[in-house]
Amino acid sequence: MDDVARALAAAGRPAADRMTTLGGGCIHRVCAVTLDGGERVVAKCASANEHPMLREEQLGLERLAMTGCVRVPAVLGPPPTAETPVLLLEFLPAAPATAAAWSRLGSDLARLHATPAGARYGFEADNHLGRTPQKNDWHDDWIAFNRHCRLGPQIDRAADAGRLEPREHDRLRRLLDRLDSLLPPEPTPALLHGDLWSGNALVTRDDDDGVRVAVIDPACSVGDGWADIAMMRLFGGFPASCLAAHADAIGEPEPATRIAVYQLY
Repeated sequence: MDDVARALAAAGRPAADRMTTLGGGCIHRVCAVTLDGGERVVAKCASANEHPMLREEQLGLERLAMTGCVRVPAVLGPPPTAETPVLLLEFLPAAPATAAAWSRLGSDLARLHATPAGARYGFEADNHLGRTPQKNDWHDDWIAFNRHCRLGPQIDRAADAGRLEPREHDRLRRLLDRLDSLLPPEPTPALLHGDLWSGNALVTRDDDDGVRVAVIDPACSVGDGWADIAMMRLFGGFPASCLAAHADAIGEPEPATRIAVYQLY
């Protein structure tokens, strides 16, 4: 509570009246905070040594918001610190899901992936996919980026943890040598959410009192937009209306081989 009080003060917000723990916080504690005066905000609270993960999330939310393509919760305070490891966010009230809202998310993602994002692959800072460190060194070549910052480190990490048999490790390392036959070297660079499974999509009220699907908890990087779609097809998936709207907006079939490689990561 003291950390939240300091974060609210730093953000120039009223003091907290009450706090309620929200579900869904896989790593950090997430609370709905009702302020004096009735406004509600969200506080994501980490331990002092994990505050950099909250800063990574803040940066990703800010970069996604700058595109104007997808709905994300607004960041309400300064970056978290070791002394105040709290990320303050806009509270997004839940709303009943509609097919139209899911279709709009598909269209929103197509616009996001079509928005110019520079000429290289990577990101301005490293971050985490869940608790897994994610390197984002800039690369001019998408295949090299995947070898050195995505699949390569993931394969080695699994082997070091004893989760791969030597034969499996060898097969996966050989796969890295074949990436140039599986992935394009220069897909159009797009800002990616990066962790777009169904648990990071929230149906909420829109500004015009309609319904819209917001995205939360990003692990952003610049890469091939199909990498987001690959993640969306895992862990329960998304409604067919969402993926159909994305396909209609993109106007090209899903590249099955690329999707499979991205899902391996």
